[in-house]
Amino acid sequence: MADHDYNNDSADSAEEESSDSEGELCKTPKVDTTRRCCFAAANRRKTMDAVIAEMEHEPPSETKLSLIDLLCIGVGSTVGSGVFVLTGDVLPVAGPSASLSWIFAGAACLLSGFAYMELSARLPTRGSCYTFSYHGLGELWAVIGAFCITLEYGVSGAGVARNWSRKMGNFLGEDYKHVVFFYFGKGTWAANATAAELDDPYARTDHNYMDLSAAFLTAGCTLLLMGGLSLSKAVVNLMTLMKVLLVIFMVICGFLGASQNIFESGEVFAPGGISGVVNATTLLFFGFIGFDEVCCLSSKAKNASRTMPLALIGTLGIAAVVSFTAQLAISLISEPGKSSDFGTAFADKGWTVVSWIVCLGELILLPLVVLLSILPQPEVSATMATDRLIPSIFRKQSSDGTFVWGLALTGLIALVALALACPVSILWNVISLGVLLSFNLSNASLINIRYGNVGVVSQPRVAKLVFVIFVSAMVAGYINWKGILSLALHGKMPYLASFILGAAFTLLTVYLTIHLACRYSQIHEENQEEIFHAPCVPFIPVLAIYINSTLMADIEWKDHFVLFMMLGGWLLLYLLYPCLARKKSLEV
Repeated sequence: MADHDYNNDSADSAEEESSDSEGELCKTPKVDTTRRCCFAAANRRKTMDAVIAEMEHEPPSETKLSLIDLLCIGVGSTVGSGVFVLTGDVLPVAGPSASLSWIFAGAACLLSGFAYMELSARLPTRGSCYTFSYHGLGELWAVIGAFCITLEYGVSGAGVARNWSRKMGNFLGEDYKHVVFFYFGKGTWAANATAAELDDPYARTDHNYMDLSAAFLTAGCTLLLMGGLSLSKAVVNLMTLMKVLLVIFMVICGFLGASQNIFESGEVFAPGGISGVVNATTLLFFGFIGFDEVCCLSSKAKNASRTMPLALIGTLGIAAVVSFTAQLAISLISEPGKSSDFGTAFADKGWTVVSWIVCLGELILLPLVVLLSILPQPEVSATMATDRLIPSIFRKQSSDGTFVWGLALTGLIALVALALACPVSILWNVISLGVLLSFNLSNASLINIRYGNVGVVSQPRVAKLVFVIFVSAMVAGYINWKGILSLALHGKMPYLASFILGAAFTLLTVYLTIHLACRYSQIHEENQEEIFHAPCVPFIPVLAIYINSTLMADIEWKDHFVLFMMLGGWLLLYLLYPCLARKKSLEV
């Protein structure tokens, strides 16, 4: 592996010899022991030469991902819980008008999607938000981005595995639960639990249990990915096709079994009014999480600069259309104002066979989400190892380019342990916070790169201005939602201080964004026509940061606290690793 050029301290980098997966010696930079503090790290950026070096040293592989393959990965990871769970959960909030909320949520997601389209075309290598932030913002922000990606994929994959196991238990009955669930700690029961249920640990409603089937599912998905991209690609494409066909089947049955006219009046279509549509939009936004996964696989894509933007816009478009039609279908067959799901709704209509097919299909296809959640994690870990932020073992590849050791350490050990014993369900809101934060980092990276800070701080005033815009937009989003919009939507009087502060930070954000656009010029590359360009930069990225922050503000403060605690531990490891690595090298 060739040395990578970093704009602050490439001259201080030493080299050490190591053995790659084929047994050949290669030169790799030692751990950067000059990293002293967060302020120094924040200004250290990954140059374009370093990105190009990674692309050139990607081992040759006969298996590359086409546009169809990337669409299957994107759709397979995005179309899942949104259709099977959220479509029913949102019915009491907005009724049939939740179908419009899917469109609005998709449009809000598209604002951040533009940044991912351009950045993945500019930087067609692995790492997604981590690489974007390292190139456009700095090393410290890249580490935070890597933390967000780990939450979005690794941790959420373990949570989906446990969710699948519970669904399997409900489908197969109590005997299954007695074999694979082992409860521990203090438990909770339903308020109306009988004496017999209170004596039965399997009647508990908490998630404090060891889950063997979730662990085996996670291990099986990891082993499949360790078999190579050619094998896992075929499985992903097949299961994604089956998932789309299942959704089409559900939608057709829903329209055929319509029991009400949802367009009879405005009150029937939108029982919650405008506030219901807005509240549903904030909930359904998270149904699009996962669209950015394809960015982690840019290094394995054919003609990445062209196919990556198409894969991203295609994923969002397909997910929006599928979710919109599914929402209409479940609205037609469900009892008004009642939360439901497709399986339950069909069962209530007496369509037992259709209900059974839907439930069984979900159980068969949900493991696809687990597989796709694990898929990008070793790609991110390998990039961090190449950048000397974690041990080099994570970047070792097999002859076909598979990060076998990274998969073994993250999948077979860390994620299996999480799936086995950690009640990940309590972290869903924390995961959502991390995803939205990663969106904001990518948008800020795009602005910085467009205005000349391409892997090096050549425009320090712009870098500081982008940081202030980033903070002010986030503060404005939080204040306007927490202190004004959320209260107004619930019929409460907003605070006067919130009006003043919200208006102040909103105007500050608008003024600084206009100042940036008018005062400074964007860069012009020779190959500008070959790269997708996000429209209306910096205005759309700043609007995306504001909207993402508004959605973050809708999540409880206790979940923010958990996020900060976990992020603090992650950053502590980041700061300590160079010292530990240096001590180990001195001992050797």
